[in-house]
This record gives sequence, structure tokens and C-alpha cells, in this order.
Amino acid sequence: MMWDDDFMPDVSGFWQEPDFLLADLVSAFVNRGGMQLGITVFMKGMVITGTLVSEREYLSAMSKMFAKQARKSLLHPTAEELKATEELFDFTGLTEDERADRENDEDDDDDLDEGEVHVPTIRHMHLKDPVILQPQSSISFSQSQLPIMRIRLTAVDGWMMGKVTLDDSMDDFSLPPSEVRH
Repeated sequence: MMWDDDFMPDVSGFWQEPDFLLADLVSAFVNRGGMQLGITVFMKGMVITGTLVSEREYLSAMSKMFAKQARKSLLHPTAEELKATEELFDFTGLTEDERADRENDEDDDDDLDEGEVHVPTIRHMHLKDPVILQPQSSISFSQSQLPIMRIRLTAVDGWMMGKVTLDDSMDDFSLPPSEVRH
């Protein structure tokens, strides 16, 4: 079959890349600026809502959880053992933005114009207190040990700003009249 150039399937794979706007928003406002933003994401037919938090907050929560579990396994720990445990499970230095900054500092920045800001490429966003919305009862993870979900940006099919609030007032929902007027 012959393909017209206008209908030729695109094989460049651009659709496999994360949304640059979402990546920049997560990197600049959330990871670097420390803002927490409500968001709803659409992934493989699922709708997930929650609050975007920085990767540093995610790594800090994960560090505390692992250190707490490790402290529980120690019998009569010394102050040095407790300090070593805290240091061993400190993952906060592993943020994508900071690693990218270190790599960029090593590179030659001569090709950047004065005043130009470099936004690093990040691969993940972090959703605190995620709720999976579905026709049945929604699933919430707010009471879990680590209530922050790590989501690969390339897995997001669509997104919108704002966290969906669950409202019980839908019980009073009445069906529209049988006649629809246009």
C-alpha cells in the first residue's frame, strides 16, 4: 500500500517523550520552588488525583521510613549506630534536578546565552495522598506508610491542574428529564 506523506505513520517516537510542560512545571515549581500543587493525571485508563510534592520530600519520607524500620531491628543501639543508620538511609541527595545540576556544572556552559535558565530533564513526579478514581469506591493511599506515589512522566497520558475532591452530595443527583431541549 502506498502512503501519502500527509498520512504516513510517524516513527520518530515523539509520543513516547514526557509532556515538556508537565516536566518543566514539576522541575521548576515543585522540585526547585517547593510548591505543592493539586493535579489530576490520566494514565492507561486510570484517573489519579493528589498533590504534587517535590522529589526531595518524597526521598525524605522514604529515608525516614527505611531508617525507622532499620532502628526497630537494632537491639540496644548506640548513638553511633543510630547516626550511621540515619546516614545509610538518607536518600535526599539523589534528586534528579540536583544530579543534573552537578552534571551541567561539569559541562562547559559557553553555549548558554546570558540569563538563560537550564531546566534539567527529569523522569518522575511525586503525588502525595493519591486517590485512584473509579466508578466504585475510590482507592486512597493517604494512610499508607509512604503516602507518596512516584510516577514516571512518560506514563502520563494526560493531566490537568487541580485535585479532584470527592463529594458525597452526588447521592442527591437526579436524572435529567426525558425530553432534552437544545
